[in-house]
Amino acid sequence: MNRNKLLALFLAFASVAGSAAGPEPKYKTPRTVDGQADLQGVWNFSSDVPLERPTSFADRKFFTREELQQQTAATAKALETVAKFAPVEAVALSWLDYGARIENLRTSLITYPENGRLPKLVEGVRRTPGVADFIAALSDPKATIPPALLAALGGGKKDGHEDLGFSDRCLGGSNAPLAPAFDNNYVQIIQSKDQVVFLTEAAHNARIVPLDGRPHLRDSFRSWSGDSRGHWEGDTLVVESTNFNRRVQSYAGAGNGYDKMVTERFTRAAKNAIDYEATIVDTKTFQDKIVIAFPLSKSDSPLYEVACHEGNYSISNILAGARAEEREAAMRAKEAAK
Repeated sequence: MNRNKLLALFLAFASVAGSAAGPEPKYKTPRTVDGQADLQGVWNFSSDVPLERPTSFADRKFFTREELQQQTAATAKALETVAKFAPVEAVALSWLDYGARIENLRTSLITYPENGRLPKLVEGVRRTPGVADFIAALSDPKATIPPALLAALGGGKKDGHEDLGFSDRCLGGSNAPLAPAFDNNYVQIIQSKDQVVFLTEAAHNARIVPLDGRPHLRDSFRSWSGDSRGHWEGDTLVVESTNFNRRVQSYAGAGNGYDKMVTERFTRAAKNAIDYEATIVDTKTFQDKIVIAFPLSKSDSPLYEVACHEGNYSISNILAGARAEEREAAMRAKEAAK
């Protein structure tokens, strides 16, 4: 057999052998000692993707890599712009931690409605824009910043701590659903056969979720974190949360969470990844449901304390600043009256 025939035979054999091997086997989900899908560990849910799809991307559901890089750069530039006039030291930007650990090319965290935008509010419901809305508007070349957003960031009166928001006062919140922010995007998951715990420091919150089929608490039992119950659908952990109090916002600064139902789905997708999806249904706040989705990335870092408490230095500084502005305004008025 000549050399060419040997080479042809070798290539044919290699081709058959390659076809027989097929694609790489699917990821095999690790198991706990109880046989459940193992979701344990500290997970990061930072994201480069905005909550709502930028208006400049219209009906497009995905960025190109280059567009995502441009979007991330625009966000960083917007933060620098805010720092120029906001009462924030330049060093504050250095500890922001919002860069994604896993590539996600979606143009919005919202996967439903299809336009990647929050649904319309129920008539009479108000939404308070936040810093993230301002950053998103600055990052989108086709967006305009509504006066209401600028007014909301202006803050209103500051006669006492009661005039400040729950976040300023370091009061509790809910970690259902998870929501990527500019920092503190970590959750620790702890499992046993009949319970799973979601621990977050950003909301000073530990959700203990029974998996034994018990019903939800009576409607009269309300809390910041709500009441959660979980079950397994194959290797996907499904967690349903309800019974939130009226102090918790429904979602994205709108309404309150009294009638909100959140259904979360956690699916181990790879050694270092969990696919996360949450559906928010609140017929008293939004005219349609909201579905968000993003990956969680395994972290080797422990969960560090977020040392925030009511009556912290920020409260006294904010109120002292407001009094100083009032004194300055009074002096200007006095000078003008002479």
